[in-house]
Amino acid sequence: MKKLPFYLKIVSFVLLIFIWDYIFINYRNLPLSVPIHFDWDGKPNFFVPRIMIWFLAGVATFIYLLIFYLTKNINSPMLKMPQNIKDNTMKAERIVSIFHLIIMLILTVITYESIAVGLGKYDAVSPVTNYLIVVLFLGVIAMMIYSYMISKRSVSQNPLN
Repeated sequence: MKKLPFYLKIVSFVLLIFIWDYIFINYRNLPLSVPIHFDWDGKPNFFVPRIMIWFLAGVATFIYLLIFYLTKNINSPMLKMPQNIKDNTMKAERIVSIFHLIIMLILTVITYESIAVGLGKYDAVSPVTNYLIVVLFLGVIAMMIYSYMISKRSVSQNPLN
């Protein structure tokens, strides 16, 4: 269990490499404008010049590096996490690493499906991104409930506070 954050970081890094590699491999075959925004049904509704697809890879890299930094610096003020979870650095690092993986999965799916729609492989994107976003929000809610349970447990163990 101690190595779990390490393995999650490796998988997140592999996803980042996949994003860059997939764009690099398919860039020449893309049309001059590619979809980057989709409605709830997955139909493309906003197109940009294909060079902007590299911006998505840059955003993914920035987010990867930012969250990687936060996994190494759990007490950073940029990490908005309940203090009672931050107090246990192993649990906090595990939680941040899980969120890191989910966010990288979302960015990977968005990149893959945007390029696939741009290449004409699909007419619309799948609902996978929507499901991953729901999982992300449920994870945040679960973390808040867990934090509440920890605080209640510590209050009942220290009734003088």
